[in-house]
Amino acid sequence: MAPAEVSAECPRWWRSLLLSRGMQYTLDSLWAAGAIALAFLLRFQGSSDLSPFWRICLDWLPLVTAMQWGANFLSEGYVRIWRYTAIEDVQNLAKAQLWPSILLLAVRLLPEHLPVFSTLIRVPTSVILMDYLLCVSGMVGLRIARRLSAEQSDRTHHRLLGRPRKRVLLVGAGHTGILAAREFNHRPDLNIEICGFLDDDPKKRGTLIQGVRVLGTVQELRALAKNLRVDQVIITIASAPRRIVRAIVEQCEATGLQVQIVPGLFEILAERVTISNAHPVQIGDLLGRNSVDVDAWLAQAGPFYRGRKILITGGAGSIGRELCRQLAVLEPAAIYMLDKDENSVFEAMQELRHIPPELLVPVICDLRMKERLQSCFAEYQPEVIFHAAAHKHVPLMEANPCEAVLNNILGTANLLAATQQSTVAAYCVLVSTDKAVNPCNIMGATKRVAELMFQLAARQQSRVRYGCVRFGNVLGSRGSVIPTFREQIQRGGPVTVTHPEITRYFMTIPEAAQLIIQAGAMGTGNEIYILDMGEPVPILDLARDMIRLSGFTPGEDIEIRFTGLRPGEKMFEELAHDYTQMRITAHEKIFMLPESSEMDPARFQHAIERLLAAAEVGRRDNIGELFAELKIGYRPAAAASVPDGLGRQKFLKASPEV
Repeated sequence: MAPAEVSAECPRWWRSLLLSRGMQYTLDSLWAAGAIALAFLLRFQGSSDLSPFWRICLDWLPLVTAMQWGANFLSEGYVRIWRYTAIEDVQNLAKAQLWPSILLLAVRLLPEHLPVFSTLIRVPTSVILMDYLLCVSGMVGLRIARRLSAEQSDRTHHRLLGRPRKRVLLVGAGHTGILAAREFNHRPDLNIEICGFLDDDPKKRGTLIQGVRVLGTVQELRALAKNLRVDQVIITIASAPRRIVRAIVEQCEATGLQVQIVPGLFEILAERVTISNAHPVQIGDLLGRNSVDVDAWLAQAGPFYRGRKILITGGAGSIGRELCRQLAVLEPAAIYMLDKDENSVFEAMQELRHIPPELLVPVICDLRMKERLQSCFAEYQPEVIFHAAAHKHVPLMEANPCEAVLNNILGTANLLAATQQSTVAAYCVLVSTDKAVNPCNIMGATKRVAELMFQLAARQQSRVRYGCVRFGNVLGSRGSVIPTFREQIQRGGPVTVTHPEITRYFMTIPEAAQLIIQAGAMGTGNEIYILDMGEPVPILDLARDMIRLSGFTPGEDIEIRFTGLRPGEKMFEELAHDYTQMRITAHEKIFMLPESSEMDPARFQHAIERLLAAAEVGRRDNIGELFAELKIGYRPAAAASVPDGLGRQKFLKASPEV
């Protein structure tokens, strides 16, 4: 394509001609011919008699031009669209043009006594080198000129539409900020004008990145935004710490500025979104903490999962989907998404359609059907299993204790039996919950029993390694408090909180999945890994933050109403029975609890059988009594009144390595 953009006023046939592949072939051929002629001229311009050299040039010119054009054609240089030329296209062009130069050099080095090459070998090596450099630089220049002219045309078009451009400050001049600036600059349809970067690194102050100047630090946001008449602030820090996000949000709220945040690094890595898909700051951005170092995560977890077959029970749930998404990055042989709910599986497959279908395989199966589960193991031969399938809603399980036992305990028993009969299963991980610690509800009791079942299996079976990963609430998962609050705010309130002092641990779905995968790669068998959930969050503060982020004032625009604790609900959640037993690991956010040694296998197995028998015939009144007999700390209808923060803080202070 010609360097100048073709006017939209040209006749259509004329535009089609100038933008055609034929025109690209012609321009490249003309430049290839001119490059070798220019190389000869530059090399011999001081000679008194140029005629011998011009004769050599004319001898070579048709062949060199044909070779250089053919090299582009064979390297698929003409199926690449010039207006979107990128570094990859430049590299492809440079590699393609090496071959004609190598052929010329080979002829140049042939023995001089061969009569057929007596003239051709006089082409100097310097001419060959200059021809290569001139040819590549000229062809690249044509493509870049086409891209620049197209982008200028797009910008002119959007200016003519009359839409005012949004003036934006980018907070964060790191890798993510650079990607954002690059994409905003190349996307005139976004109608964004970047006023500058803010970054706390003093070395970057005053520098230019992607043509955008670093103006100052986050502390100067309000003053700079006012002076530059900024319309919007975009946080371009992948997985930004919540203290930074909160500080930026507070400054923007004080000045009435809109604030958005780019997606997390794992969303971009998993190809769910692009860097320009900034969204309004949500509660997860305020509660989320420093995420896992992705490069270190890939290096540590990648070798363990690469080339392996992985099965995820409950794979269509919130955690299951994220496990599928992140495991796909680690290059496994296959991922089997096992779930009994066909609608959830369908929705999950639609959401994860960027994962190749030969890699992500949906499996409809109910864990309570032992023979069906074993047939799945025989067919798919999974080597690593993540057991994330469970009924999790506390009030519903209080009302349906038999279903909780059959799903969470019988399903776990069948899964363990299938792994023990498998000839290839190597490691099985239970995804557990903080509600398993001193449980005061049926759901938590079933998860604690499942943990003990995994530990018992580890003691009895040395070939397969078994481990558990325990963590708290996951932000945005189905049925969690976040979607409930969001729906209540959309209706205009009230937002219902059970108690003004109730607290919960929170973790984002991507972070939970990252740490589960990490713990799975670390596991040696027969351990419970506990994920560092940070500090417990008051639910009242959570409700107020969500109301403010929605543009309302808590207590004025949206009422907050206290409804009282629900059946089986604790005031404060716990992550461990005894924090003094927790051990640090190689990962700063993962701790380990040793095996529960006081468990009597025969007695425990008998109690499980009694539980399942009672659940199968619907004796719901006996379920609580049987849990109490198991000595798992079950306290029916009791609410924990003392937070576990003190024990946790003592542990962290005694562990300076953390």
